[in-house]
Parts: sequence; structure tokens; C-alpha cells
Amino acid sequence: MDIVTVITATVLLLIAIGIGHRGNGSWIILAGFALGIGAVIARLWSGGGIIQVIIELLRDGGISLLLAAAYMGFRKLAESARPFVILGVASLALAGLLFGAKHLWQSFWHRTEQSVLVELGPDDSILEVEGILDRFAESWERAFPELTLAEDVDLAQVYLISVSSRRAEAMMSALRADTENVDHVELNVEISLSLPPSEGIGYRSGSTVLENDPYVAQQWALDAIQAHEAHAVLEDASPVRKARVAILDTGVESDHEDLQAVYAEGVTGDEHGHGTHCAGIAGATTNNGLGVASLNWEGRFIELLGFQALGDAGRGSLEQIAQAIIDATRAQADVISMSLGSKSDVQPRVLTNAVEYAINRGVIVAASAGNANEDAIDHFPSNIDGVIAVAAVDRDLTKASFSNTVGNLSRPIAAPGVDLLSSFLEGTYKPMSGTSMATPVVTGLLGVMRSMNPELTTDEAYLILHETGMEVPDTPAVGRVINAASALEHTMRTAAL
Repeated sequence: MDIVTVITATVLLLIAIGIGHRGNGSWIILAGFALGIGAVIARLWSGGGIIQVIIELLRDGGISLLLAAAYMGFRKLAESARPFVILGVASLALAGLLFGAKHLWQSFWHRTEQSVLVELGPDDSILEVEGILDRFAESWERAFPELTLAEDVDLAQVYLISVSSRRAEAMMSALRADTENVDHVELNVEISLSLPPSEGIGYRSGSTVLENDPYVAQQWALDAIQAHEAHAVLEDASPVRKARVAILDTGVESDHEDLQAVYAEGVTGDEHGHGTHCAGIAGATTNNGLGVASLNWEGRFIELLGFQALGDAGRGSLEQIAQAIIDATRAQADVISMSLGSKSDVQPRVLTNAVEYAINRGVIVAASAGNANEDAIDHFPSNIDGVIAVAAVDRDLTKASFSNTVGNLSRPIAAPGVDLLSSFLEGTYKPMSGTSMATPVVTGLLGVMRSMNPELTTDEAYLILHETGMEVPDTPAVGRVINAASALEHTMRTAAL
């Protein structure tokens, strides 16, 4: 109960006392009315909107009327008390109805809340745009509070603003108009996984293989990229150090039988399965008598990191993806694998800055080209400068029917992406299709290459993939198909120089 409510109660109590004094109580009643005017003025001055003020006045009045009625009852003035009781109950009931109506309306008005990413100038403060935020926004906070201006002058100045969808456009316009303090404004849009259906394995290799993983004969992609020959190269090789391949996805089931020995850091669960599947393709322990094979021979060349860029439903915002890139970079990832993306006419500034942050610190970044059977020129993050863009091919090494094309991007490459068998939830294995699956085939190879030559740059790594890759009829559309054995031999040869 605040001070205005106490004053209002005092007002009604004075009026009740005045009534109780019959003929000589008029001065007490007048004093009560004067105090009541002061209470109304104080309540109006407190702000909160006219509806809120009316609700509070009705509440204060209702409580005070009932207190006054109680006093009259104590003074045995039942006839005089009755109107106070009726008015008090009515006042409180009306206050309750207005309160409920107000919150229903607010729920309707704010039912869709959006978030906006605002990048301030390097010398600017959030205080300089606080006037705009106070008018429109619900709340705001630094998007990446762990970063300092010394680490990244752009990302350190990004704020995440929550705003009603009805006010978002007006707020963004006002912020864009403040060119003195604001460098960039964009919606924190969500992206969703969109995978083509898998038709099942339907494949069994008839060749004798080196690996003892029970499902290796059903992994056509190993044959396609010369992985068996790569394993023969790696069998007697020793890495300079284990490379860290970060899976930025829905999470990773880190206790999966084929992943637990090589899982080093990050989220330890996955309710969706997409991230766990990608992790197995990139780095499942090979030749361990369990599950599937990857290029990670005996688990000696790659360790896996997992960062949740996407939620359990397979959706994630720009801010979440950028945060995962930052976290993976700070965790000393050698390679970042992103099997995600969306179409946009404009590259999201926050993702461009996050990718630049990673590449500037020596991380090789690869991303899926998308599954819409169109040009990936406007598909992010695969179209961001410096990112290796991965398209998918089928068993005939032709462009998968769903795969976007990457011929117009600066670093195009292709890998198998149809019916790839890999680790899944609850210790199981499952075939899945998509450029999502092709991407960890590439990042797994990049990880092994980095383990043999930790100084390998993005440019050098891509040049090796391209020069050793296989020309196929669809190469102009999807790039060359990786050849793991040739790429590793080239890496080891140049690392020895």
C-alpha cells in the first residue's frame, strides 16, 4: 500500500468521522475533501497512463470506503455505513474489471515481440539513444557482453533491443535517422532448418575396406571422396596436434557411443538430432568397432566442439548464430561448421562481423549452400566473404536435386549430401540428406588437414580443396567434389617443406 492509498484512506476516514459527529463534523468533512483533492492530484502526477491512474483511484477509493464503513459500524452507524459498503465494493469491482481489460489489451497489443540488433559507433554510448529506446523499446542489453572494444570494435557495440512488433518499424526508423550515434540497425530474424527427405540407404559397398566400423559398407560417401584411401594415408601418420572442429547447430549428444571419445567441449545435449548427425559426419571415431566412419581415423586427428546456434525446434536468431561463432572462436576452434542458413537480399551485418571476427583469428569457416535448388548468391552465411560454401552431390556425383548452386560464390566446393548415414539421438544411427550433411564432410576433411598443418590458412585450405578436387559435369554449378586422399597428401607434402 503506497502513500497515496494511505492518504485516500485517511480522507474517507475523516469523512466518516465527520458524519459520525452529526452537526459539528462539517469542518472534519471539508478537511477530508481537501485532502482527497490532494490525493487525486498526487495519483495523476505519479504517471503510468490515464487507465492505470483510474484503476489506482478506484482501488484506493474502494479500500478507503470499506475502511470508513468499518469505522461507522464500530460507531454503530449502520444506516450511514451501508452506502460506503456498496460504493466500496462497486469501486473495487470496477478497478478489477479495468485491470483485467487493460492486461488483455496489452497482451493483444504486445503479443508478437520482436528483437532488433543495433550497432553503435565505436565512440558512442547507449545513453545517447536512450531517448528513442525509452519511447519504443521494452528492454535492451548488450548482445555480446564478453567482447571488448579492443577485441572487436563492431561486435562490442551491438545491442539487442526487445520491442513490440507494432512499434518495431517506428523505432528502427528513428534509430536509423540518428546517424551520429547509430552505425547499423537490423531485425534479429530467425532462421529454420529445412531439409529434403531422405530416401534411405539402399547402398552396400562390395569392396574390402580398412575400417572395422559396422556400418561402413553403407556409407557411399566414403567411396565417393576417396576416404578409404585417405584412411590408409592416416593409419601410419601422426598429427601435429588434434584440430578442433566446432559444430554450430542444435547441439550434440556428447555421450553417443561414436562421439563421446572425441567430444571435447560445448553443449552436451541435442533434442533435435541435426547437430548430432552433423557431428558424426565430421568426426565420429573411426576404426573403433562402433557405428559409422568419418575421416577421423581412430579419433586421433579431430576433437569436436558443440555450440547451440539453433534451438531444439531447429530455429535460431542472427544473434544466437553470431554468439555461437564468437564462442567457438574463443574456444580455439580450428574449423567452424555451419549447416544452417537462410535467404536474404542483404547480408546480415552481425553475421558478417562475426565471421570476420573468426577468420581474423585464424578460424576456417564453412557453411551449407541451402536446399532450395537455386543460386546461393543470396543465401547467408554461405555467401559471406571468406566462407567456404558447400553444395551437395548425389551418388552419381551430380548436383543433388535440392542443392543450391555455388558457382557465383568466391569459395565453392561440393561433397556428398544424399542419404548419408551418421550418428543420431539416443545412440542410434540414421540417414539424412541436405547440404547440411555435405558441409561436415568438408569440415571433417579441413579439420584433419589442420591437424597435419596447424598454420594452414583459409585461403591455403580452400586452394588445396579446389586443386585436388574432382571435376564433374556439374562443377560449374557446384564446384569441384572434394578428394580426401589427394587433399591430405597435398597438405602433408606442403607441411613438410
